[in-house]
Amino acid sequence: MCPYVSIVLLVLTVNTATSFKIPNDDADKLLNAHERIRRKGDELDNEYTIETKPAEFVHDYARVMSKSILFYEAQRSGELPENNRIKWRGDSCLQDVVAENNGRKVYDLTGGWYDAGDNIKFNLPMAWSTSVLALGFIEFMDAYEKAGLMDDMIDSIAWPCDYLLKCHTKIGREFYYQVGDTKVEHRLWDRPEDLTHDRIAFKVTLQDKGSDVVALASAALASCAVAFRKTGRNDISNVDEYARNAVSLYRFAKNIKGLHPGQKYVDKWEDKLVYAAVWLHLVTGEPRYLKEAEDLYNEYNLKGRSWAFSWSDTREATKLMLYKLTGKKMYTRSVMNYINAILPINNPKPYTPRGLYYRSGWGSLRYSAGSVFIALIAAKYDLSPKVYREFACNQTNYMLGDNEHHSFVIGYGKDPPCSPHHRASSCPELGVDCLYRNAFSNPGCNHHELTGALVGGPNENDEWKDNRQDYVKNEVACDYNAPFQGAIAGLLELEMNGELPPACYILKEPV
Repeated sequence: MCPYVSIVLLVLTVNTATSFKIPNDDADKLLNAHERIRRKGDELDNEYTIETKPAEFVHDYARVMSKSILFYEAQRSGELPENNRIKWRGDSCLQDVVAENNGRKVYDLTGGWYDAGDNIKFNLPMAWSTSVLALGFIEFMDAYEKAGLMDDMIDSIAWPCDYLLKCHTKIGREFYYQVGDTKVEHRLWDRPEDLTHDRIAFKVTLQDKGSDVVALASAALASCAVAFRKTGRNDISNVDEYARNAVSLYRFAKNIKGLHPGQKYVDKWEDKLVYAAVWLHLVTGEPRYLKEAEDLYNEYNLKGRSWAFSWSDTREATKLMLYKLTGKKMYTRSVMNYINAILPINNPKPYTPRGLYYRSGWGSLRYSAGSVFIALIAAKYDLSPKVYREFACNQTNYMLGDNEHHSFVIGYGKDPPCSPHHRASSCPELGVDCLYRNAFSNPGCNHHELTGALVGGPNENDEWKDNRQDYVKNEVACDYNAPFQGAIAGLLELEMNGELPPACYILKEPV
């Protein structure tokens, strides 16, 4: 008998012959969690049924992971390596240097990733994305091994980490958190290779606040060091330097508590300090960092449910990591609070008609991907595994094209996007002028395929157009792909272990 595609129903009328039932033990776990967290009027049965349709295919998760890594290579700034695989990209922004003391001291800030469809380097989302990619690499390393992507993944996350080292210009005293002025860069539609103007760089010192971005830089460096050590390889450079700088940046972050200057989209720093402390425990093995993480978690009262897992709120990943390290149920109760509250069986309101978990119109898929990533790690820790994996399958299938329309991943699946809001890929070949008429206003596809990028996504009614000029629904970003790639790796690992839920199976062979 072939596997089955599953669709969660709130009010079930089964007209087909076959249905899949969640066993009572998993349903009981879910029920007990909801009994503690449900809002007035919410109810959850201790068993629910999922309507099913025959299916026999699954998405090519290894291919999706490989393409996602290629997207990050397309985002690289600085001098590209000899093995650069994105042939339409070249060296760029080599003028990203800062001179101090009348030119007597020069800091090299080349490298890193361009944030999204622009040519700015924002270190807060870059650091968060790096740490999330590293966490997914650590949790689902067998999937990367199976897909033959170990070397590619190591190179991928080492690129931003090497840049973050450069940004830590004075150990424990100074950190550059942004290169490029939004007021200048967002007015320009050009490939980064053609930018020749001096670019402003912004920093925090001991006289400023900025523990949010500095703590995330610490977490990024520590997470890469932990991941690289787990590979067992001895030929990866800078690992010890990542660890040393992670410690220094964490101490620095504690001395400048608050949000970094000019921050508009982050409203808290406390969660990022605790997140960094957990990573420091993992990279150093020192119990004091774990104790400090738990103490600060309680002091800052971080047990509440996140609005979404993203670079503005790291709490849900922190809770899972603390549970794994301590085994304390207080962390599982809290993270289950987050996941259970968004399951369609409990709360159908935040879902589109075709089943996407919908949190916000700007980059809607990033929030679904973030929730899936957290749910799959929780399931790995034996927290309602069947329920959470079903949720993950339904959401990722939507992103990969099982939504009655198309894929949202460039270069994969049925009718994928080809006109993302992305400067470099929209421009013609290197050497040909990049102008509004042949790039931004070009009615056709971008001149180059931005392989592997997850675009922003649809509105609450599943409406979306492949429109380069729509940065809300059709831009790409490093933080969109990070939890998405981790989630896909989690599903590949389930497939490898013969644990892929019926909901992950699809009716047609993936394109």
